[in-house]
Amino acid sequence: MKTERFYAQMQLIRRTEQTFFDLYSRGLMAGTVHTSIGQEACAVGVVNALDRSRDVIFSSHRAHGHFLAWCDDVEGLVAELLGRRTGVVGGVGGTQHLHVRNLYTNGVQGGIVPNAAGAALAEQMAGSGAVVAVFLGDGTLGQGVVYESMNLASLWSLPLLFVLEDNQYAQSTHRSLEHAGLLAQRPQPFGIDCAELEADDVFAVHEAARQAVDYVRGERRPFFLTLHTYRLAPHSKGDDTRSAEELQRHWAADPLARLAATLPRDQRAEIDAAVEQRIQAAVAKALAEAPQTAGEFRMRMGEIGRLRDWEMGDGRLEIEETQSPNRPISNLQSPISYLESLRDALQTILATDPQAVVLGEDILDPYGGAFKVTKGLSTRFPDRVRTTPICEASIVGVSVGLALRGLHPIAEIMFGDFVTLAADQIVNHAAKYPAMYNGQVRVPLVIRTPVGGGRGYGPTHSQSLERLFFGIPHLRIVAASHLHDAGALLRQAVADVEPVIFVENKLLYPLALVRREEEIGRLGDWRLEIGDGQGLAVREAVDGFGYPVALARNYGEGETPDVTVIAYGGMSRLLVPLLARLAAEEIRVLACLPACISPLDAAPLVAAARQSGRVLVAEEGPVAFGWGAEVAALLHAQAGEQLLAPVMRLGAAPTIIPAAKALEDALLPSEALLEEAIYSLLSVGGR
Repeated sequence: MKTERFYAQMQLIRRTEQTFFDLYSRGLMAGTVHTSIGQEACAVGVVNALDRSRDVIFSSHRAHGHFLAWCDDVEGLVAELLGRRTGVVGGVGGTQHLHVRNLYTNGVQGGIVPNAAGAALAEQMAGSGAVVAVFLGDGTLGQGVVYESMNLASLWSLPLLFVLEDNQYAQSTHRSLEHAGLLAQRPQPFGIDCAELEADDVFAVHEAARQAVDYVRGERRPFFLTLHTYRLAPHSKGDDTRSAEELQRHWAADPLARLAATLPRDQRAEIDAAVEQRIQAAVAKALAEAPQTAGEFRMRMGEIGRLRDWEMGDGRLEIEETQSPNRPISNLQSPISYLESLRDALQTILATDPQAVVLGEDILDPYGGAFKVTKGLSTRFPDRVRTTPICEASIVGVSVGLALRGLHPIAEIMFGDFVTLAADQIVNHAAKYPAMYNGQVRVPLVIRTPVGGGRGYGPTHSQSLERLFFGIPHLRIVAASHLHDAGALLRQAVADVEPVIFVENKLLYPLALVRREEEIGRLGDWRLEIGDGQGLAVREAVDGFGYPVALARNYGEGETPDVTVIAYGGMSRLLVPLLARLAAEEIRVLACLPACISPLDAAPLVAAARQSGRVLVAEEGPVAFGWGAEVAALLHAQAGEQLLAPVMRLGAAPTIIPAAKALEDALLPSEALLEEAIYSLLSVGGR
């Protein structure tokens, strides 16, 4: 029975992929397709060694075989590649991005490996006994994140099975031109046991995989299985530069033909006919259906962006809207610092959410993180606060895997400058999975990171690089000023179903957050005391994404401002004393600081801009191609007739941030530069 079952699965994979080539040649399929023709024994042998009721699979761009061996859904796969709504992910993912039950694929080489490690960590923490298998090709071993993941898998004893399908080529380049040494021995320095074999016999592959799975499940340790195979078809459609002699030699050793020879001719013919009938029926059914429409897709993507704990209505809450009862409210007790507010929020999150996990470098006690935000957490929650090596890509990649498996990870990147090392995981994995899987998964991930200068740390530890991630679909950038309750905002970010980069300006950490106790949890004006009897009236609105917008003014109720300043994050430390001082000079300023800075809800910004007609947008990064440019474009488009002057922008000088204090002060925005810009705006058309 096993022979017939394995042959039927391998033949289904082979004929389905050959059918894809035919559909392309007939102009019925667009894009590309990556087949595993010749590698079917790997998929069938390994997948049948796994427990479909609990185990997990991650794979890359060449995953049709893994998919079909796992779920046998040829109808869904054909519909997917033909772009139909009945495809496994609605025609959104295509050939490289598939998801069904516990199987996840992504086309970015290497990126799935830390995701698989994160999933294995989630299963380990849950005590499920599940094994996570991650398939990778020989070309993928050129990616550094693979070795980061091996290190973590061994260090944390994760139930992770690495399966290397060594088909000898990375697209068109032979492995001899890409890799030094023996690939099968790469895991050994990490203390990972391994095995290798030729994958020309599906039964030998299955037995080796069964032993590997049993080892991982029983020993609760990772294992690395290398399968030497060969891809008989082109990398994708027709791009094949290999010689006819080489291809002929390997076709003569075709594993599917080897297995077929062990079956009686009539039994094989019966299986072949059933497979062919099923594939052609799947093609006919898919071609008879309409693709998912753009309207359906947009509606689905809108649903993905909904927040877990409250609804957005029509997505346009007016600036006067009252606070949603489900949004996390302030729990500040005066006085408390920005840093203490964040630390208290993390304590609360871990105490109340058993799915919350904190990861990062040097975050364990007694050190407690570079800026001490996580101090005390590991003592109280030792099982859910985990220190990591210096591996930013895998910190985020593991967190993505945790989120896919239902946990709520909070990843700390020690300095915002280092978020660039995790850009692939943020852009091509965290932000993409929910949309490219057509809304079937969530990635509730928060990436905390300190940003900004002013501490003399120099060019690689002082930047405001959140600008690199503005406008990425399905990714939120949130920045708490010290006019917000930073801790409540962090709790809100953790409750968001979309991944969030939570930026914390370093110079805000010691600043006090002061609210009158009777105003805690209420929306309305409160007095922010600054000293010497000075203060600002502060009001909190809510944007269309459910995040707060802080509005601070230095003038009385019923008056109108002379200038509106729109800013975010660390700019609040400059604006608060400046507004107090300008009040003495009877210059009325309204400061508008949204917490959610990407994507932007224009409504509260437009409402604030209209009150004065003169707008200054300030940010700590350089102004060119920055946040202020987007704000200015929105304001001119939606409030252009009410503006008395073009929107003015202020930011850092377009150069690196030096370590020397005097130079740093001269290049970054300052209170004096803000004041100068405000006076410049006032000179346009008079006050």
